[in-house]
Amino acid sequence: MHMHRLFHFLIDPGPTLGLRPLPRLVTALALLAGRVWLALPFLRAGLHRLNSWDSQAYLFTEIHPVPFLPATISAPLTTGAEIVLGLALIAGLGGRAAAAGLGVMAAALFLVIGRTPQGLENGIALAGEQVPWIAAALVLTILGPGLLSLDAARRRLFSSPAGTLP
Repeated sequence: MHMHRLFHFLIDPGPTLGLRPLPRLVTALALLAGRVWLALPFLRAGLHRLNSWDSQAYLFTEIHPVPFLPATISAPLTTGAEIVLGLALIAGLGGRAAAAGLGVMAAALFLVIGRTPQGLENGIALAGEQVPWIAAALVLTILGPGLLSLDAARRRLFSSPAGTLP
């Protein structure tokens, strides 16, 4: 039962759908802007990694190693997460889960990877960059992706007449 509730929370577009029309539209646009703003740096980084895959072993070993994970695991895992979560967040598909995932990645960059000797040497932990990402991810995880999302479209398509999901 708890897993069922967690699943529905993660795919729910959020409480802003119940607002009056104008505040709902303004909130929807703000949440869309927040989703794109948070997702783009991660998506760009993941796509850049794909286009420069030969250098990833060096980057994940010498520049920003992930503690306790070899580069052969951390590079594809990070790249895949950046691309999949970034696209999902922009689309608002599993928006809360995608926002939470990118928030965890930003927190790991700031609190873990940025504190390694290589991270400190290369200036990986940038409070001015990662802390706003963490804050945006937290807001999007709490509020959901909003009206302009695939989660909201799914809810509209598959809601029962009583307004609950089947």
